Amino acid sequence: MCESHAVTVRRTADAKRSGKVLGRSVARVEDAALLTGRGRFVDDINFTGQLHLRVVRSQHAHGDIVSIDTSQARAMPGVFAVWTGEDLRDLPPIDFRDPAPKELQPYRQPALAKKRVRYVGEPVAAVFAEHAYVAEDAADRVIVEIEELPALLSACAEPREFAPGLSTEPVTLRSSYGDLDATFATATHEIALDLSIGRHSGVPMETRGALARHDSARDVLEFYGAAKVPHRTRDNLARILNRAPESVHLKEGHTGGGFGIRGELYPEDVLVSVAALKFGRPVKWIEDRREHLVAANHSREQQHRVRAAVDAKGRVLALEDIFFHSQGAYIRTHGVRVPGLTSSMVPGPYRVPAYRSVAHFRLTNKTPAATYRAPGRFEGTFVRERLMDAIAAKLGIDRIEIRRRNLISAEEMPFARALSALGTDVVYDSGDFAGLLDKTLARFGWEAANAECKRRRAHGEAVGLGVSCFVEKTGLGPKDTVRVTVAQSGAVEVVTGGASLSQGFETTMA
Repeated sequence: MCESHAVTVRRTADAKRSGKVLGRSVARVEDAALLTGRGRFVDDINFTGQLHLRVVRSQHAHGDIVSIDTSQARAMPGVFAVWTGEDLRDLPPIDFRDPAPKELQPYRQPALAKKRVRYVGEPVAAVFAEHAYVAEDAADRVIVEIEELPALLSACAEPREFAPGLSTEPVTLRSSYGDLDATFATATHEIALDLSIGRHSGVPMETRGALARHDSARDVLEFYGAAKVPHRTRDNLARILNRAPESVHLKEGHTGGGFGIRGELYPEDVLVSVAALKFGRPVKWIEDRREHLVAANHSREQQHRVRAAVDAKGRVLALEDIFFHSQGAYIRTHGVRVPGLTSSMVPGPYRVPAYRSVAHFRLTNKTPAATYRAPGRFEGTFVRERLMDAIAAKLGIDRIEIRRRNLISAEEMPFARALSALGTDVVYDSGDFAGLLDKTLARFGWEAANAECKRRRAHGEAVGLGVSCFVEKTGLGPKDTVRVTVAQSGAVEVVTGGASLSQGFETTMA
């Protein structure tokens, strides 16, 4: 089970008069509790007899664990238990939320490091205490001795050994269509760029948190702090704990920001769940800001070597993108979703008759990476649009005109590419891309803004304008069932399993 949202709908006076809400500004239905201080975030929830978890983390990017001395921590008053990887030797690693190739399985992350650490911030021990501050003090008493190993920090470097018999490049993703090599051999121009995308992450106002308790009477594990994809997270957690999915209930409260990195299944979520079952007491963990920066998912870090074959009029005839994706120390629940989406998104709204993408999916000694705010869209758009600007500069053609010459026309819709994105064929069902571009430029005042920039540059200012086009991947499943009830009073109740991440979900459903 996952906690569902119930939204009661009462139409505004304007909506009643017009019968419409689309295109109108409507009052948000979820704000009253938040504005009056009655929000219920995971740290606002407490249960009698709960224990507090504090995680001891690696201070080294790469190394073998020589010893973990927990004696001082265990001896402190108020400390209930201290775990290391040996205590969880029979617990499987954190699984993928979607089906993934078997060759990726050895790269999954354990809840606590076993024998080796692979990034700064990796959990190596777990301290459980009666109070949060006792747990934090006790964690400082855990002495971890690590024999450092050379750290691999760049995905462009030659792959190394991840573990005996395993390379730090577990898979290379390839996709292509058209005769790329022949096109490059006969093209008028070839433009190439080497582009890097920096590693970054989301920093929501509310850090991650997890609270688990076991209702022994019903044999149900309740997990508070769920967000984003609670149903798939429930199924994943149930597999790890070897429990039936219906015996794991995820409960979502208010969420102080998501950014794509919330709602994954992290080591800390597994730790509180296992502990609640083992101890028979609720167990709570709240992340601090420093932990968040080293432990929550990072994303984006890629190096692209992209080139285009172009004719004399600036039309792109072929595009090749070879890139190196820095996954970090382990493969988390998303598997290869980010580089896979990047590969399928690079052609964007342009014709591109021939295309080849080679994505080197490589592990490094950094915090594991996953999705963050439009995975693949950002990376693919950055690379493609920088390339379009380079083509315009090389041929001396206006950058807007270069885009117009290459945009898929309305007459070509529906437009299918011989590519897939997350198992779905890439098909643009409709659209007037050139028309949208013209509307955008007119609304923005492009010509006037360009003239203003030119004037300011003449006076020594470093100022400019940028333009880019992209296509979003949207409108797909899996589908969710919804229960809608209409009361005699006219109120409508909508019950849905969708997740709210402080983005107006309840208002949208209403």
